[in-house]
Amino acid sequence: MGELGVAVIGCGFIGNVHLRAWSKVKGSRIIAAVDLIGGKAKRAAEAYKAPYWLTDYTKVLEMREVDIVDVCTPTYTHAEIVVSAAKSGKHVLCEKPIALRLSDADDMIGAARKAGVKFMVAHCLRFWPEYVESKRLVESGAIGEPRIARAYRLSPFPEWAPWHKDRRLGGGVFVDMSIHDVDFLRWAMGEVEEVFARGGTLKTADSTSHDFTHAILKFKSGAIAYVEGSWIQPPGFPFTTYLEIVGTHGMLAVDNHSPAALKVYRPGEPPAVYTPFEEDAYDKEVKHFYECIVRDLEPAVPGEEAKKTLEVTLAAVKSVDEGRPIKLPLEGEVL
Repeated sequence: MGELGVAVIGCGFIGNVHLRAWSKVKGSRIIAAVDLIGGKAKRAAEAYKAPYWLTDYTKVLEMREVDIVDVCTPTYTHAEIVVSAAKSGKHVLCEKPIALRLSDADDMIGAARKAGVKFMVAHCLRFWPEYVESKRLVESGAIGEPRIARAYRLSPFPEWAPWHKDRRLGGGVFVDMSIHDVDFLRWAMGEVEEVFARGGTLKTADSTSHDFTHAILKFKSGAIAYVEGSWIQPPGFPFTTYLEIVGTHGMLAVDNHSPAALKVYRPGEPPAVYTPFEEDAYDKEVKHFYECIVRDLEPAVPGEEAKKTLEVTLAAVKSVDEGRPIKLPLEGEVL
């Protein structure tokens, strides 16, 4: 297999992160940068020496030199672009969340399967070194059987993306942001069977999206997790994440501010600390998807996995709306 051509659709913050990552993958070449705002597309193309910049994503679907489409657009556009790209025979990497509706996720998964192309959703914590090591520690039995977990993800409201104020376009804080923690917890602790959440639109007056949610996840193993997502922090508050898993023989904790990002506590032993890891998660994520194509491997986060994570976050939205615990699987759509 020769050099693979890549088109990145969406040249905002995360699109530029993906462009940078693709520029490091030997065996790939960035062919096109696409954005509805022509200036963004042009600047991205120039920065990464891509021969084309476009405002219409459908044009790249006609390009024979494009093998991979990387979708970094707002969530409400994912389904249309992914289905179209798959039908045109392109392999597709798509930012999280996979979609806002379970039926859209099914359409995306089905289109990729029918076309015989690779499809992965970019749940980056599955590549984030501290979280990968946490998963390994849990699997190794280093803290015993996981019994409880806590995960926080806190920031001011993302004013740079006003479409987040419409829940039909972005889903709200739990679907858009806490989905990272939900995906990791599913990966590390197994499937969720029930969700009970509280929250709502507590600060963003002109929004229909929930800007704060805390949820209790009950796992099939009997473990429970508390997951909190907040967009009600004041402007200037630093983006903050925290993860804690307590097992029958110890505990681990991860946060994004300490010099030693991962700490493990065991009875009778001094805390074990792990210094920050240098490998960039986005670089690893993009390189992994490339290798799945050239080596014909199953991606780490196939569409089916991303749909299961989406379902848990939608259950939290439904629980807030209805004021009751929601059992999985869901019946019908939420958004």
